[in-house]
Amino acid sequence: MSARLFDRDTILDITVNLVPLAILGFFFVVFMVLNPWDGGLTLKRILQFVLIGWIFTALAVLTYFAAKAIEGPET
Repeated sequence: MSARLFDRDTILDITVNLVPLAILGFFFVVFMVLNPWDGGLTLKRILQFVLIGWIFTALAVLTYFAAKAIEGPET
């Protein structure tokens, strides 16, 4: 394994997960800043943030472990 955490090839391999992470992060920020439905902090809005945040976190963890698996064992 190289001195860096992930090398260029690994980053290219996990790009398929980084793009959805960026999209989820974008929508999370947009919905925090703009409230298109003007309903205040309702159960629907909290559920929306929980769903987006949970999927973002799960995908980030999956991406990290996938990158570690791609790198292979230390030799």
